[in-house]
Amino acid sequence: MKKTYNTEHIIDSFYSKGNTKFLNATEFLRVKNRIPKSLQNIYLPFPDASKRIIYKKNIPNICICKITFNSSIKHSMILKELFNLGLKEETYGDIIVDDNIAYIYIFTDLYEDIKYNFTLNKIIIKKIELLDKDYLSDFQIEYEELELLVSSLRLDNIISSITNDSRKSVLDRFKNKEIIINYEVATKPSIIIEENDVFSIRKYGKYKYNKILKNTKKGGFIISVSKYK
Repeated sequence: MKKTYNTEHIIDSFYSKGNTKFLNATEFLRVKNRIPKSLQNIYLPFPDASKRIIYKKNIPNICICKITFNSSIKHSMILKELFNLGLKEETYGDIIVDDNIAYIYIFTDLYEDIKYNFTLNKIIIKKIELLDKDYLSDFQIEYEELELLVSSLRLDNIISSITNDSRKSVLDRFKNKEIIINYEVATKPSIIIEENDVFSIRKYGKYKYNKILKNTKKGGFIISVSKYK
């Protein structure tokens, strides 16, 4: 029911305001399939960006908030502080972290709020700048390419191959909501993964399933998976 409500709410907002907020991959597909193609324009910040916006005629006012710190930071640290500021996921796009610099795609009207309220515990902010939304349009995400041997394309089998966990430990990860697939908590270990599905494992990172490379003689598969660096 919640998924249906969210989709309807996003579509209503699109028709009334002329654009959606930032949509993750799952939301994007749901909404895209419900809006006539003649009305669709897509704003994709850079190749392989995980969030995008659907708009009618004009791209909404978007900028990049560049924050420079005095030491290295992690993506999770930025995400946590945005949450602490009360910002909803739909109000910001991808977050790119490069050592001691974070680039955050946001709606421009949020820039002042972030500039004067964003803090990180024990880490000093040296500078906060507003950059044009196209500043990183050629940015390429770096991946580590992995080849995994799995008995099937079930998500729990792929998780086990990455973590080397026992079946019980893998199932516990699902129960503890440690597995995310296509930006939603994975509740079914038996789900069959499909090409370009994105999933993450708490403490192990974020991955994208690419394809089957080879079938094994015992009925299994050697698959290609990209790990986000």
